[in-house]
Amino acid sequence: WGGAPPPSMGAPDRTECVTCKAKGSKYKCPACRLPYCSVACCREHKENSCAPKKEPEEKPPTEEPSVKTEAPAPRPKRSFEEDAEDEDGARLRRKHLVAVATSEEIRECLKDERLVNTVARIDSTARAEQALDAACEDPAFREFTEKILNRLEEASSSKR
Repeated sequence: WGGAPPPSMGAPDRTECVTCKAKGSKYKCPACRLPYCSVACCREHKENSCAPKKEPEEKPPTEEPSVKTEAPAPRPKRSFEEDAEDEDGARLRRKHLVAVATSEEIRECLKDERLVNTVARIDSTARAEQALDAACEDPAFREFTEKILNRLEEASSSKR
């Protein structure tokens, strides 16, 4: 018996919505990583009970090299970049990706250079979860993620 105890033995349900307690929540709050099942529950959670995780900040190097002689080493693949489902058995499907990519509202947001730089910084660091948590402190970034979540929810509920 090498796994977590079955739910009947008191193990917390990692997919129970933090707001409405519905089973099978597919999303996690970007700030505190608690599960929720819908945009409405996410909003209520953020307004009433969200407590972002505080991680120690990365300290910048004390000395900057005057000349860079080598290209940066390629970063290793992170678990979410593998071609597999996540811990909750959820994975974005093509219809979800198309919904996000074709959203004029999201494309408009991506004209903001600061937002694009934030997304690139999250994607390029080995500590992506901590970078995401820090980015969630920015209201513009939170609004952007809400727009993406709305499109994903719309795509999930459509019968395409």
